[in-house]
Order: sequence, then C-alpha cells, then structure tokens
Amino acid sequence: MADMISNPAAAASAYANMAKTASVSEGLSESSAPSKASFGNFLEETVRSSINTLKEGERASAAGVTGKMDPLAITQAVTAAKLTLETVSAVRDAAIDAYNKVQNSPV
Repeated sequence: MADMISNPAAAASAYANMAKTASVSEGLSESSAPSKASFGNFLEETVRSSINTLKEGERASAAGVTGKMDPLAITQAVTAAKLTLETVSAVRDAAIDAYNKVQNSPV
C-alpha cells in the first residue's frame, strides 16, 4: 500500500480536495440538499475540480509566455496541473485494471 503513494504532494492535494468536498457537504442542511451524497456526486465534483485545476495551469502557462504572471505562481499552477493529470491517469489506469479483472473472472 505504501508503494502506491509515490508522490506525497499528490496525496496531500487529493486529501485537501476530499476534505474540502466533505466540509461543503457537511455544511448543507437536509432541506437545502436535494439528495444524499453519493459516489456519483463525489466523482462529478472531483472531475470538475480536476478540470478547473488543469485550466488554471493552462492559463498560467499562457500568462507566463506573455510575461503577465509571477514565475512562482506559474510554477505552482503548472505543478498542480501536472499532479492532477498524474492522479487522474492513475485513477483511470486502476479503473481499467479493475474492469479487466472483472471481465476475466470466471462466472
């Protein structure tokens, strides 16, 4: 299990995203929440957050080319986008591997 977390920054980022999602869902009252939290809702929120992080990295990269952004901020945004892309790729690979295991299991 320890060898699965090869990048502590990615793990910390994932934890922060999950904590943010949990704090948002805890703040909702029963009357304001149209439905209970589900894995689908969690997955949707995570994907949207990942897409936003990648877009911020692209914007920072473009701002870096034109010289309109601080180099440190550019580095942070691009690094966050890189970690997000690596995390999404790892999750995708794990999902495909699980799907293949299910397909190859005897019925």
